[in-house]
Amino acid sequence: MAKQSRKLNRKATRISQPRTSAITRRAKKSQKQSQWRSWLLSTLSLAILLASSGVIIAFGWISILFILNPQQVSWLNEFLPAGIQIPINKKDIPQSIAEIQLALNKQNRIDGERLSLESANNNNNQNPKLFLLPIFQKRNNCQSDCQELVELRVYQRSRDLEFQFQAETYYDLITKLPITGLTKSVVESPLVKNTAESENQGGKNYLPLNKIQAFNDPTLSPGLWFNLLGEHKQGDSQIIYGQIIHYNPQLRSLKLMLSWQNPNGQLPKWQQVTGGGAKELVIDKTIDLEPNLQVYQVEESKLVNNSVLLEAINLKPSYEDFGYQKSLLLARNGLWTPADAWLTSLQKQQKRPFPDSVQGQIDLIGLHSQFTKIQADKNWASPSQQVQTALIDGRWERALQVLTTSYNNGQEISNLLKSDRGRLWNRTTVALRLNPSRKAVLAWAYLILTVQRGEQKANTWLQGQPNINEETLVYLQGLLAKLNDEVTNPHQSQIIGGVQTITKINNTNWLPVDGQAEVKITDNQTWYQVDVGAFHDGTSWLSYPFANFPLPKIQTSQFWAKILGISVDSTMQIVVWLPNGEQQINTVTIKAVQMRNGVLQLLAAGDFVLENQDNSLQPKHLALTAAALEWVQPSPISIQALSQQNPQVTQEILPTLWRSFQQSGDISPGEVPSFEEIKEKMSDWPVQMIDVTNDGNVDVVLSISSSAIASLTEAKNPDLGNEEEQKRPRTVIFAANGQVIYTDFAINSQQTLTAIAKLKSDQSLALLVENNNKYSLRRWSATNQRLE
Repeated sequence: MAKQSRKLNRKATRISQPRTSAITRRAKKSQKQSQWRSWLLSTLSLAILLASSGVIIAFGWISILFILNPQQVSWLNEFLPAGIQIPINKKDIPQSIAEIQLALNKQNRIDGERLSLESANNNNNQNPKLFLLPIFQKRNNCQSDCQELVELRVYQRSRDLEFQFQAETYYDLITKLPITGLTKSVVESPLVKNTAESENQGGKNYLPLNKIQAFNDPTLSPGLWFNLLGEHKQGDSQIIYGQIIHYNPQLRSLKLMLSWQNPNGQLPKWQQVTGGGAKELVIDKTIDLEPNLQVYQVEESKLVNNSVLLEAINLKPSYEDFGYQKSLLLARNGLWTPADAWLTSLQKQQKRPFPDSVQGQIDLIGLHSQFTKIQADKNWASPSQQVQTALIDGRWERALQVLTTSYNNGQEISNLLKSDRGRLWNRTTVALRLNPSRKAVLAWAYLILTVQRGEQKANTWLQGQPNINEETLVYLQGLLAKLNDEVTNPHQSQIIGGVQTITKINNTNWLPVDGQAEVKITDNQTWYQVDVGAFHDGTSWLSYPFANFPLPKIQTSQFWAKILGISVDSTMQIVVWLPNGEQQINTVTIKAVQMRNGVLQLLAAGDFVLENQDNSLQPKHLALTAAALEWVQPSPISIQALSQQNPQVTQEILPTLWRSFQQSGDISPGEVPSFEEIKEKMSDWPVQMIDVTNDGNVDVVLSISSSAIASLTEAKNPDLGNEEEQKRPRTVIFAANGQVIYTDFAINSQQTLTAIAKLKSDQSLALLVENNNKYSLRRWSATNQRLE
């Protein structure tokens, strides 16, 4: 039983084995199918989830773009029905340069040169990422400068992905600013004040702006600055005008900062005025000699963050100090240099520095003062300009000096005062208010009031001034007479010169002193031409070639009549030396004058004077006025007598005299004889003792003939002596110390002392010297210790 049972068990086991394998295989297969279905379902679920999330994110992003920038989802309009398309503003769509130009052409507008905003130098680039585009428009009924600036735009390269990969470059419009020109009334007004805002000019006649310039200065900050320009002709003057524009990179905005106009053609410029490190905008509106410099500082705006303003430096008091306020009063009335000097003194006295606002005013005043000082220091050809620049700079006494020393220019200076529109008058009255005792300021106030309101009105005003006395009245009347070209005490004519007769004259070369159209003489008269060597102008003697003589722009007969002193007496004396040494004198009348290249000539008419037949023995004809000089003829003494009176001087001069003869070639060179030998040869020579140097000590004058010199040598040629007798005596003058101060014995010398004379103007002695047929005066200069 047991065996059977085991067999049965083994058999049963063999029979059930295939079934178990099949079941196992089926279980494994079912498990694999279940895993694959699970993975497939998971993957599908994840894909659906991701897709749903992407759709949600895409719709969310599109929604955000739609809210913030609809133009970036404008491509959806291709898939949306017409009724539900996204509304897009076409102006906000990025455009290429060609599209911008096409849009402008449709509006009859023209694009200008693009100005890069990417760097401080604002150079034009071919493809800038950020640029300023000026927009122009053609003007109607225009023949020149027909394009006017109407708008400024700022473009930036678009960052949209849709336009990043296009063949052309696309730009977004960042900001724009409409441009309106200035009104004609504002441009033509010389007193217009620059404004930081656009003027309220509705319905008025606008003048266009047609140019734009960038301020290419890398030191300017913050932002970038531009100048818009226009030109307008008013009469004979050309006025420029414009507007200052600022681009703020932080606010990405354009702003009109300033409107300006300038009649002198100067453009606004940036320069450092206040010394604070940053530059200021300076508009130089100076006209002629009157300074007008407007300075603007860049200040932060208190209303808008990161915004700036241009603030003008004004002269309104902002500090409690008497000296400071008086300085501003002077500056507001054009006395820049006195105001600057006063403020400089106050700064040194201050224990602490002035506030920034006050320092800006000080720098503005200093800038004007620098201008007026430079103008006043110049040597002006016109006396009126010299007076004007001196008055503008507060140099009252200097201006009076120009008036009192000018000849025949009173009318020119009077016209200057008469044309004043209050600037010079304000200066004088303010200076007089601060210092009533300054006589020069009082004088100019009186003269200005006289020429503008009349002498009676000026005298009434003068009576109300403090400290007016008789002396002051006489002083002011004298200045008024000078201003009116009146000579209250005309000086007598004092003229000397060489003279010659002439037969014909050219009237176009001569200025008649009597104001007639031409000069004429009668049949029995002769023309004399006088080459003036020296004359007295009422103040001092002037000598040829008159290099420092101030000539007016227009020479008039009145000028020469007064300067030469011939307004009262126009006669002259013609002196001719006869062969026997006597003088023949004839009187002639001055008819005309001419001044060319430093040569002053007079044309005189009178009776014929006997000509000197022997020119070698006697001086040339001399012309002089009666009041010019008088001859001095001291009694001579001999050298022997001089030796007894002053042996020391004689021992000094005789050897020196011998050497002079040797140097001139009159005596052969060689050893100088002893003093006793020379004294013996010259003992009977005459000398004159006279104080030529005007120092109180007498000087020694020797006039020596050729025969006397010939007698000094033993070997004589009889014929030579006769030839030498035909020459004029020559002169040498020794000072009291034995020094030679004048000699005719220089080699090849052409000069000869004609006479020693006393000048009637100051009673001083002078030498009348003939040189190359010209006469001149030589006087001793105590300063330079020589004859000049």
